[in-house]
Amino acid sequence: MSGYFGNMGAVVLGPAATVEHASMHTEAAEAAILGVNLNGRRVFPIADELMRRGVPFVFFSGDEDILIPERLRHASNLRKSSDSYAVFDALFPLEDRPWREALCFWGMEASDRLVERTLERAIGEIDRRRAGVSTEDWLNGIMRNVARASVVSLLH
Repeated sequence: MSGYFGNMGAVVLGPAATVEHASMHTEAAEAAILGVNLNGRRVFPIADELMRRGVPFVFFSGDEDILIPERLRHASNLRKSSDSYAVFDALFPLEDRPWREALCFWGMEASDRLVERTLERAIGEIDRRRAGVSTEDWLNGIMRNVARASVVSLLH
């Protein structure tokens, strides 16, 4: 799972083996995949803090009979057999990704313009590319920024 998100350009803060260790990451986290049981302790205090900060999170557990407190039931509860795509979709539902939804709706023309603008920006920023970042991660980061900033103009 961390490889999937790392390849997308995410900074992976875990895994955390204890609730105390996980709590050290709550201020930096922009999204979280929470194992419900960390060495015999529930992660619900971590989920409460993430919820307070408005950080998306999902519960990710191998146990079938986990009782999620009512206040946290809005979060997805995925089984460990779920794939990376299911976790991504649970963290970032399509309705919360207007640029992606727009590209899916408008099809190849908008996708082509997104790729063109990404490559144009990449050529302009090649001298500022950080050392150690893979080409794929670098281009994906540029594409995300272009998509967020340009969704309306990509469709026209």
